[in-house]
Amino acid sequence: MGYHTQEYRANAPLLDKPIRCKGKNAWLGVGYYFWTELEFAHYWGQDFKVSTGYYDISRVSIDVENCLNTVFDEDCYFFFRKKIEETIDIFKNRNLTVSLEQVHRFLTDNVWTKHGIEGIIYDDKPTNPRKSDRIYSEIPDLYYKKRIQVMIFSLKNIRNFEIYLEEQN
Repeated sequence: MGYHTQEYRANAPLLDKPIRCKGKNAWLGVGYYFWTELEFAHYWGQDFKVSTGYYDISRVSIDVENCLNTVFDEDCYFFFRKKIEETIDIFKNRNLTVSLEQVHRFLTDNVWTKHGIEGIIYDDKPTNPRKSDRIYSEIPDLYYKKRIQVMIFSLKNIRNFEIYLEEQN
């Protein structure tokens, strides 16, 4: 199960599929992003979907069988780290600028698909830069809840997409 947060727009039709993130600053690259817990889908809407003051949350079933689970699988985590570090070294050795976008584009084109990886399960940072006062724990700096996201490369791994909560603020 995953939750997809998007800006609510009064005159726009309800989504019938998730919106693909293509931003240069997308920390796992281009793909479809989902939170594994509703709590964090709400925080994302409150912190980042602020143009209209409202957001929608959709619910979806995700096939994670071929995802790189960097959260709970130690081998996947170290493979993920190794491939990122190797990619950075490739860029540096070629005297190329290393950027988040370039690294993820290289990984998608040259690594993930060659290993049959169709998505990444990732433990996001515990705080958002826009809401530094966001509290994830009753004890400051005790971030015991993982903010787990699933990023999927293709719609083929996503099923049963439906609006779950509409027009939240």
